[in-house]
Amino acid sequence: MRLNWPLAWVIGAGLLIEPGLVGAADLKIDAAAAAKGQLTFGRYCVSCHGPSARGDGPLANDLRVPVPDLTTLSSRAGGKYPYQRVGRIITNGELVRAHGTADMPAWGDAFKATKGAEEATVAAAIRNLNHYLWSLQQPGT
Repeated sequence: MRLNWPLAWVIGAGLLIEPGLVGAADLKIDAAAAAKGQLTFGRYCVSCHGPSARGDGPLANDLRVPVPDLTTLSSRAGGKYPYQRVGRIITNGELVRAHGTADMPAWGDAFKATKGAEEATVAAAIRNLNHYLWSLQQPGT
């Protein structure tokens, strides 16, 4: 995957601005961002992850490996929501055996290709989606 330097810069700048990415313990879920992220999730993620983000979307059975339950990200990361990692995966993807390549969950380029999306909008979409996923974490995580 080719790195898009302007997009990488915007996202990198977000790393400096977004306190959750620099380890601030007092970062809270941004409810407004989460609400916007829910719309993004419905458009881009439901087909695999399902409407409740539990990995039971209509395409999940067509994949070679189970789709992860996104409501357990915190519990699988030792009790703390892995904000940086989730943002990185949304942006750049991660090798997913079900797809054979890192193409699939790399939504940074898809968001950028959305008509009218500016790079700041792409970074906002990723941030919003990250806050939405954070808001779905099961109690105690």
